[in-house]
Amino acid sequence: MNRVLFFLAIIIIPVIFGWFLFIPMALLFVYLAKVPYEIIIAGFILDSVYYFGDGFFVGHLLTIFSLLLIVASLFLSKKIYWQEVI
Repeated sequence: MNRVLFFLAIIIIPVIFGWFLFIPMALLFVYLAKVPYEIIIAGFILDSVYYFGDGFFVGHLLTIFSLLLIVASLFLSKKIYWQEVI
């Protein structure tokens, strides 16, 4: 239940206050949930809300950031030990 609420918050708060809040909230979500695949969907939704420019990489900036964050968390989950909080 907490993951669903944080997923909704990671979409709603950046829409209201600005796209730049997605980055610290995604980092916090990775720290709390260890491997949250939900941030890919949130990044895709926020990419459709905000316009960053033309081109594939610039047009899908938040989705690419969330994919890189998931890959980093998968790599780090084997190297370090941290507990899931939510």
